[in-house]
Amino acid sequence: MSAKIYKYMRQKILGEKGTEIIRNMTSTLLTSLGIVNSERVNKKDGISAMVISYNESDCIELSLRSIADIVDEFVIIDSSDDETVKIIQNLKKELPINLIRQPLLGPKVARETGLKNINYKYVLIWDPDFIAKKELIDKINSFMNTSNKKYYHLVYWPWISLCGDLSHRCREKYHVEHWLFTYSKKLKYLWDGKIDFLYAPLYYKKVNLSPTPLGYHMNHVKRPERIALNKLFRESRYFSLKNEKGIDEAEKALKEKALELKTQR
Repeated sequence: MSAKIYKYMRQKILGEKGTEIIRNMTSTLLTSLGIVNSERVNKKDGISAMVISYNESDCIELSLRSIADIVDEFVIIDSSDDETVKIIQNLKKELPINLIRQPLLGPKVARETGLKNINYKYVLIWDPDFIAKKELIDKINSFMNTSNKKYYHLVYWPWISLCGDLSHRCREKYHVEHWLFTYSKKLKYLWDGKIDFLYAPLYYKKVNLSPTPLGYHMNHVKRPERIALNKLFRESRYFSLKNEKGIDEAEKALKEKALELKTQR
């Protein structure tokens, strides 16, 4: 099946809700009959973070550290020609990183390389400009501890996408995708001429991890704001304030502090 036909059927004919219903019905039936069982996957229990990077020196250290507590390995496919490689090499001293350098051949090829090199049962798609909230760590831990290990899963949650600075979102709606999924040899990436997307068999069960955003996608955020956020994250004041006074007060304080740090530069 071609990428365009598959995407058209999924989006235009079945729709998001229809696809979810068919997936979960098929998954329940085939798993209960023992026809499919993810316990047969020849991978170690745990999570491999698959990271595709290209000149991400502003944010990659913060991004990787934000999920270090839940990831068993980072498989980084890098094509950078800036300081990104140096940053990754330094992080290898602390984090379990498998760095694969290859020419810039596009996201589809890079993700296929990543899938071939992961060692753990679950794959976490992690762009080097993703920043996890603590809630994401907690929810993934809960999912890993309580989910039925026989099922193949596609795990969804929303991101807030930021553009230009910390005050502007790229889209009105949150960005929701299957960011975590069970590994299978039958998984593959398709390319429709514009974007790459994952093809997963219908026996994969869809799981919605949260209706509210669990992190930030720092999409095209300018360098001063990224650096400001890096410093704030390391200080952990944002998360402690959020727990004490709520998300609105915390975000207000974050923006004020980021502006102050930017002005100091």
